[in-house]
Amino acid sequence: MTKAGLVFTVVFTVVFTVVLISGLGGCKRAEKAAIAEGAEAEFVQAFLTAHDHKDLDAEEKLVYWDNVTESSRNHFIGELKSGLDVKITAKVEDLPAVPAGFSERYNIAPKKFLTVVYDDPRGAITVKFPIAKKDGRYYFALRKE
Repeated sequence: MTKAGLVFTVVFTVVFTVVLISGLGGCKRAEKAAIAEGAEAEFVQAFLTAHDHKDLDAEEKLVYWDNVTESSRNHFIGELKSGLDVKITAKVEDLPAVPAGFSERYNIAPKKFLTVVYDDPRGAITVKFPIAKKDGRYYFALRKE
């Protein structure tokens, strides 16, 4: 093998190895993103299924109830009840920049919003519910007070 051929082979091998390793790292990042999207998708699907079946108990199981006052609990259950007869769509959105102290007001620190569009006869109504991840699952996060 000539010197030029040897240099080409070494350079090709190094570049190929770097590309291969970079690609594997990208796959792991994509896999982690897919896992996160999986938890989000499971939450959305559980909410939509409960809503379609008008199953308030199933919707309530998607709420993280620790450290919530009775008043806050009753208010949120009322919110869920009021939308049961209306068709909806829902998707998870990133939480925008929030003011200092925002997360401390909730029983579990919100990480995203569940954006629900209610197809109300008076016109579409959009509500953004804060959600948080705990133990690999998403839950509705509620204000403590």
